[in-house]
Amino acid sequence: MASLHPFFVHFPIAILLVAVLFDAYGAYKAHTQSTHSAFVLQLLAGIAAIFAAVSGNQAETILVKSAELNAGVGEALDAHISMGNLMIWVIITFVGFRMFAVLEKKTWAQAGWVFPALGLVVAGLVIFTGLLGGDLSADILDFYKKH
Repeated sequence: MASLHPFFVHFPIAILLVAVLFDAYGAYKAHTQSTHSAFVLQLLAGIAAIFAAVSGNQAETILVKSAELNAGVGEALDAHISMGNLMIWVIITFVGFRMFAVLEKKTWAQAGWVFPALGLVVAGLVIFTGLLGGDLSADILDFYKKH
């Protein structure tokens, strides 16, 4: 499952960005169906983020077993792991908060700019985490070129 980590991480990144677009359109045009679509997309992103975290933890285990490689990319690995672990909790909290608002039929959740704004922040943090993963991949490639 570790080899599928890059596949699993791209899905929540893309789907969270699309959800922000649906949310923004729904808030701007007061289009309820768009906000419902954004909610469903965010639920799917939350599920995908769990797969990304599990596969990432397995990839970390493989990387840490190679002590020489781990020493060569340790800083990039630590940054990506820390942000990845934080992001799984941020996404779950965000989706849980959204689920609460939807189930409680909060009007501010359906027509306001709360979720488009929060969604944009979450998507930005996910992209940042992905960039850290890209740095890690580049460091691993550099390590193998030198050794």
